Amino acid sequence: MSQAQEKELKKRKIRLLVLISFVAIGLVASVIAGMYKSGAFAQMPASQLYGKWVEQGVPSYAQDSFTISAGGVYTHGRLINTKFDFDGSELSYIHGEMTYVYQVEDDDGAQLLRIKPTHYKSTFRKL
Repeated sequence: MSQAQEKELKKRKIRLLVLISFVAIGLVASVIAGMYKSGAFAQMPASQLYGKWVEQGVPSYAQDSFTISAGGVYTHGRLINTKFDFDGSELSYIHGEMTYVYQVEDDDGAQLLRIKPTHYKSTFRKL
């Protein structure tokens, strides 16, 4: 094989690799665009948490509950903290010296799982 043929073969390989790369990048971009369109990357707004949350799976006399509003976090009708953090999937607030952390369990944001404190696993539903 002559040098000219080798050079031409090398150019063809490079062109093929560039073409395959562009096709792969296009496929990845279209998949990501489709995911954005379907809401796969959408975060739940903090306002969707607003309301009363009641512990599930325990007797009514032992149920824990809290209320989230724009004004803060309430338990038993009393304001316990004016601040709470929510990153779209995890809610946290401080009550006294204890930090409470809850994870959103479902897509519609109607169920929370308490992560901290870890006395036992407890699930909360929004009323």
